[in-house]
Amino acid sequence: MSKKAKAEVTDESAVIITDAVLAENKAKLDSYEKSIKAAQERRRKVIIESKLYTYDKLSQLYGGAEGQALLDAVIAEHTLIGKLTDSGMSYADIEGLVDSSDGADSKSGNSSDSDVADGQTSFFENENPYTV
Repeated sequence: MSKKAKAEVTDESAVIITDAVLAENKAKLDSYEKSIKAAQERRRKVIIESKLYTYDKLSQLYGGAEGQALLDAVIAEHTLIGKLTDSGMSYADIEGLVDSSDGADSKSGNSSDSDVADGQTSFFENENPYTV
């Protein structure tokens, strides 16, 4: 075989080897792309499940409100908290304003629904206006 023929064979085999390496790398990349798409789909499903769970919990907190009513309630509360914090109240102060549904009147000894707030002095119900 002449030198020219050997060089052509060597060049041709290099092209075949290069093509095989490129084809193998392309197959790996395609496999990785499929894995990434599958992982992104699983991620998307988990995000949707988390959002639905959060929506259900918020709905329960707001008395079963759904849709626009739930959105309006959350926005109103968020706006109110923003106004209170802008006026200088801390989150701890705001938390102190929360009226618990498990009998807030039981703290002051009142079991009736009266106009007297917890800790407010009243000349009609308390003999000592400084007791709570």
